[in-house]
Amino acid sequence: MIRRSVAVVALGLISLTACAGTPESKPVAQQQDGVVALKATEIADLGPVVTDDQGFTLYRFDGDRPGESTCDGECAATWPPATVPGEDFTVSGVDRSLVSTFVRKDGSRQLLVDGMPQYRFAKDTGPGETKGQGLQGKWFATGTDGTRTQLAARTGVVAGLGAVLTNNAGLTLYRFDGDTAQPPVSTCDGKCAESWPPVLVEGETPRVKGVDSKLLGTITRKDGKKQLTVANWPQYTFKNDTKPGEAKGVAVEKWFATATDGKKAQQNKAIALTSATVGNLGVVATDKDGMTLYRFDDDSAEPPTSNCSGKCAEQWPPAFVDEGFQVQGVDASLVGTIERDGKKQLTIAGWPQYLFAGDEVCGDANGQGVGGKWWATKADGSRAGR
Repeated sequence: MIRRSVAVVALGLISLTACAGTPESKPVAQQQDGVVALKATEIADLGPVVTDDQGFTLYRFDGDRPGESTCDGECAATWPPATVPGEDFTVSGVDRSLVSTFVRKDGSRQLLVDGMPQYRFAKDTGPGETKGQGLQGKWFATGTDGTRTQLAARTGVVAGLGAVLTNNAGLTLYRFDGDTAQPPVSTCDGKCAESWPPVLVEGETPRVKGVDSKLLGTITRKDGKKQLTVANWPQYTFKNDTKPGEAKGVAVEKWFATATDGKKAQQNKAIALTSATVGNLGVVATDKDGMTLYRFDDDSAEPPTSNCSGKCAEQWPPAFVDEGFQVQGVDASLVGTIERDGKKQLTIAGWPQYLFAGDEVCGDANGQGVGGKWWATKADGSRAGR
């Protein structure tokens, strides 16, 4: 029901904006009857998030302000506002005191959670999908407490260091020898914190992907904000790192990239195969530079055989490894090689591994689903996203 009415809202915005009155907010916490407009759903790696009555994920936009939407026109076509026909509705799994509505410029009534306008994402085609998560660094699925479901930590790869922890944007996390772990205490404030921004946590529990949640915790900084800890060590990013795969901070005395177990990441140039969190695919296998590895449905695992050669191999370069290569983040018992053109092509669970010519930087997975036969490889060798 809501999905259909939202489409009308998106179209109507173009012609009705000029007729708007002043938006009006009204609490709906006291309502008991009517259809359920909001529900709570557990999403893998994100935890409980808010959905509409059909189970479609709802998002909040950092460009909005409490009680006010700045998403109109083309924006609203991509991010249809979550609307209700009136105030005769209830909520399920969400604190009713957090829920209210306001009247948009076109006269439709949009839902608010903890004051923030709620939206669906047009490219989410089924319940439970979160394709809009993290887009433009400003759109986030809404937690049941109204906060953004921004990941506090995920995994990435730095050449020579292997798998490390990163923030939601893929920037390397660091730990500082000047801090203490027992008890967890940060000594990096003022100018130090300008160079080494603390990794802050929203909500009650740090949200992570590909990281053992038992290692995680928080401390309260002097400004009252919560900082992430891993194995009790406070976590930071480095201001000079501008993109995933960089770890310029390791050149600074007493600062170390954080390994996935919370320890100091150590140089190991022999690592040829590791794993990282890639988009909504979860943890997948990567090469030493963090580039996504793929498997091909036309190959076979028993026996391991590659059927991609010629032009196919130009588009899908085989993942070659040297003798004595090392593995991190993937069960070594699943890893092998096959002979190819006098070289060794990597296999995982018997499946030959490839890179994709269309991937430009670590974290890309542009080859996912190509031709209905190419899939990113999960750390256990199975197909990602299937």
